[in-house]
Amino acid sequence: MRRLIILVSSLFMFGCTTTPQVIEKEVFVRCPVPDVPKTERPVIKQNTTYPEKLKTLLDYMFQLERENEILRSILDACK
Repeated sequence: MRRLIILVSSLFMFGCTTTPQVIEKEVFVRCPVPDVPKTERPVIKQNTTYPEKLKTLLDYMFQLERENEILRSILDACK
């Protein structure tokens, strides 16, 4: 009986810790996805002149570059 009392009292004294334990765990946070307008692909007709086709394609390329820069800046902000 005496051993049981000593065992129970020692469990109460040494079993409970008074200092909080810090548990480190990775938490994945999702960034809110902003609304980036998708660049529409231009329709190039066959009967247009070469300079007009070139201008249309260059404008499309610059719009794609702008969209790409916006998306990259969003990805960098989420890192």
